[in-house]
Amino acid sequence: MDEKLPRIGDVITATVTKTLPFGVLVEHADAAGLVRGAQSAPGARLSLRVTEVDRVLRRFAAEVA
Repeated sequence: MDEKLPRIGDVITATVTKTLPFGVLVEHADAAGLVRGAQSAPGARLSLRVTEVDRVLRRFAAEVA
């Protein structure tokens, strides 16, 4: 299961699931991610660099690559 989660430094493609005032929520490999400061519409695919990973909660933080 964990082998599908990204690792810090990985460049991934994730799908935007929700737009927030401070960034966007994305999904990749059944894990939820937050991209602070990004602006994009739900359904858009973004190329991201992973900056944090929480394997227990299956979530990550990333920045636009």
